[in-house]
Amino acid sequence: MDPIKGFMLYGVCAAIVAVIAAKKGLSWSAYLLIILPLGPAVAIILPLVTQGSASGPGVLALAFCVPLGALLVALLSKGPKPLGARIEPRERKSC
Repeated sequence: MDPIKGFMLYGVCAAIVAVIAAKKGLSWSAYLLIILPLGPAVAIILPLVTQGSASGPGVLALAFCVPLGALLVALLSKGPKPLGARIEPRERKSC
């Protein structure tokens, strides 16, 4: 895979996760701010840690685990509750 195609595919995956997070009422911008730098950071740091023994497909797979993990977090998260959801109606006092 060409590097530009990989970056474009990664951006599309990040955008899909952000849209799903927005539909669930979560902060889509927070998801994007975490996903976009974390995947390339994994792709850069992993070969440094393994001293160059990490293969290209392995690094690619681990980099794409970042949006996959964020997708799972977004799907399993519950959206914020409305402010009035916890308020129970008061019992009426009889005079």
